[in-house]
Amino acid sequence: MKELDCWNGEEFKEVYEQYFSMIYRISLLYLRNTEETEDIVQDVFLKLLGKERNFKSEENRKAWLIQVTKNACRDINKSFWKSRRVDIKSLPELTNEEKGPDLYYVLEKLLLLPDKYKIVLYLFYYEDYYVKDISKILNIKESTIQTQLSRGRKLLKKKLRRELNE
Repeated sequence: MKELDCWNGEEFKEVYEQYFSMIYRISLLYLRNTEETEDIVQDVFLKLLGKERNFKSEENRKAWLIQVTKNACRDINKSFWKSRRVDIKSLPELTNEEKGPDLYYVLEKLLLLPDKYKIVLYLFYYEDYYVKDISKILNIKESTIQTQLSRGRKLLKKKLRRELNE
């Protein structure tokens, strides 16, 4: 059996601080529940601890974390005990100085979209991935990603316009 190249505490802490908010937001997009989101974040980092720390690149590590997060969220959503949802109004406010004060408002509307649109829009706009990269991460054809981006934008625009007219 191959021996794992173990993490030291400082290295892991840096990776945790770098990716915590991304994993939390992706989980929140899928689950809409802060308690389950916190569980997923913990599970993802535990899986990372059990994996060799030598990724090909930082982008490879980020893509791996996104894929593991997405799969863990899907597993929870498929489970039979998943019957309770928390009202979107009870979600904690997320702040991000680089993205501006409207981050939470748009993210709140993004949560209301079907899963296939919200993850693609999130990765494209919040994590700055190109269509080609999203295609690799999600294992979906580039043309499908482009279609989902287009349809997702239209749905999000509709939701945002509806809010402004009320």
